[in-house]
Parts: sequence; structure tokens; C-alpha cells
Amino acid sequence: MALFAVSAIRPDGGAETIRIDAADKAAAAAAISARGLTPIRVQPAREAPQKQASGRAKKMATRLARELSVLTAAGLSIEPALAALSRHAAEKKLKEAADMLLADVRNGASLSEAFAKRPEIFPSPFPEIAEAGEAGGALGKALGELADTRERREAVEATIQGALAYPAFLMLMAIGAVSGLLVFVIPRFRGLFDQIGREIPSQAAFVFGAADAIGTYGPWVIILIAVMVLIWRAALNRPGFREAYDRWLLGLPLIGTALRTMIAARFCRVLSLLLKNGLSAVPALRLASRAAGNLWAIRRLTEALAEVRTGKGFSERVEASDVLPPLAAELLSVGEETGDLGAAAERLATFYETQFEQNARLISRIIEPAVIVFAGLAIGGVVVSILSALVSINEIDF
Repeated sequence: MALFAVSAIRPDGGAETIRIDAADKAAAAAAISARGLTPIRVQPAREAPQKQASGRAKKMATRLARELSVLTAAGLSIEPALAALSRHAAEKKLKEAADMLLADVRNGASLSEAFAKRPEIFPSPFPEIAEAGEAGGALGKALGELADTRERREAVEATIQGALAYPAFLMLMAIGAVSGLLVFVIPRFRGLFDQIGREIPSQAAFVFGAADAIGTYGPWVIILIAVMVLIWRAALNRPGFREAYDRWLLGLPLIGTALRTMIAARFCRVLSLLLKNGLSAVPALRLASRAAGNLWAIRRLTEALAEVRTGKGFSERVEASDVLPPLAAELLSVGEETGDLGAAAERLATFYETQFEQNARLISRIIEPAVIVFAGLAIGGVVVSILSALVSINEIDF
């Protein structure tokens, strides 16, 4: 199996591009034709992370999956469930998403096909989980498990954001305080020294020089920083640079360990979800690899999966890829041998999610005092410089 990007024409004349797993180009085109579309171009798709939705969009997609699972589990088929969700949606974005899905379903598409048309809103594994639920007659259960997985992931992300919010706030306050002193306070003392005509102490001279530089070049510095941010974001959109950057992050002390733990948690959670809903091992492993969120890790896991097709065990190749922790490879190997890979992946996901939270809190506990020390030294240095200048004024000979 390989991943292909198929450009196709819909019955209404519109065009779209669909990513699909297939044995070859002909099989990919045939699968698209079976959906009632006309394929016009088939090409291999890059194994790259899908475009990341915003935090609100992610929560909206999770809520839609949760509410659809409740409605379908109550006995509604997918079309009336979407119609009910559209009528009673409290959020505008949720209503718009339900309306788009409902229009596709009324035009003959399945829910999984409707998900697949909008990967920017419903990324993998939305289409695959829905397709598995449709095939097994348990769409509500499948969507509920998908919502459980996403809610668990969002809770972990919220915990991490909360742990890092206070150090970030302290850093911003320190930068704001120092900038305020240099822009509004220091120039007043500079005028005082100019009136007296006394030589400025070296420590105070450095601070006065920094204040002058900010006053003269401050707007240009802000523009330069904005340009650098734009260049950085553009560079991260280039696969080669992004892969090198992701690999560098994984090599950092503490941060790299936490990121590897996060990758393991995401991989194992999605793998468990897919296997529980009836996907076979190879497609499930491919989709779980894409959930890693790190381009270098995705490439290494994809290479490991390619070797699985040659007859080698997946756990053996995962360990050699140097992406997942050794414990993950060991337990996946046990699950592979016992035929219970899904359960092993679920246990690992729970373990690594907990470990990731602990690692993030440890990093937060290290960063917080470091930021406090930095803020104290920066603000204290400016204040001491001003005081030393004032003391020097009082040393005038009588």
C-alpha cells in the first residue's frame, strides 16, 4: 500500500484532491471512481503532516464527533443526525461544518467520504475511523471512541499550556518592565546628567546607551523581528528545513525527551483506536505514523513500515528507527507476538500521556525560577545603574 493524491471531478463539476491508500495508481483511480468521481490525475503524495487546524477548530471537530456519536447511538441515521446537529448547534463554526457534511451526505457521499473532502477540518483518522464504523455497523461507537481519544489529547495539551503559561507571563512582564524603564524613565535621568555636566558612570552609561539605541532604532528592530518571524514561518513550511528542525528538537536535553514521549503517546493512541475499530495492521500503522506530529519521526516510522512489507517485524524496525522509546518497541513486540497489538498500544498510550505531563511539569519547574532570576537581574541591573548614577551626583565637591 502507498499514499496517493488523486485530483478528481465531482458530478456537480467541481474539482477536489483526495489522499488515498492504494496498491498502485490504477487501484487509487479505481477507488476514486467507485465513489462516483472522475479521476484526472494520480500522483504519489508526500508523507508529511497535514495542515494543523487552530485550537478552536480542533475542539469543534471533536465536539462534532461527540455529538454525532450520541445521536447515531440513539438510533438516528447519519443524515437526520447531521440535520439535528445543524439545527441545534450553539456555535456558528459547528453549524457550518454540520451543514457541509449534510450537503455531501444528501448528494450520496458517506460520512467518511465527507470527512475526507475536508482534511483541514477533519484530519486523519476521522475518515478512516468513520469508514471502519460504517463497515462494521457501529458508526456511533467508532465516533465516540474517536471523540474520547481527541478529548484526552486536548486535556493533555491544556495541562501543558497551563504549566507553561506562568513562566511565559513572567518573561513578558520582565521584558515589558525593562523596556518601560529604558523608554520612559532612563531618558529623564540622561537629561539631568546633561544639565549638571558631570561624567556618567560606566554602568549607567551602558544603560543610557541602550535607552538611546531603543529610542533611535526601536521601530526598525520591531520591523526586523516581524520579518524574521515571517521568514521563520516560511522556512518551517519547507519539508527539508522542517525535518531538520524537528530532528534538532528531539536531540535537545529534557525537551527532546518530552517530545519523544509525546510522539509515542500520539502514535500508540491512534494505533490503538484504529485497530479497535477494525483496521488491519499495515493501514493502521501508516495512519498512526502520520499522527506523530514531527516530520523527521514520520519519515523514520514510514521507512520502518516499508520494511514491514518486506517481511520484517514492525516492533523490530521501530526500535531501529530511534523514534519511540525502547520500552514502547518492547511492549509493541509483545503485543505483536500475542496478537493483541491494539491493547498493548492502548496501555502504552496511557503510560506515555502521563509521562509526558510529568516531563512538561518538570520543564516548567525548571523554567520558572530561571525566568524569575532573569527578570530580577535585568530589572535590578537597570535600577542599580540609575542609583549609582544618582549617588555619583551627590559626590560633587563642596
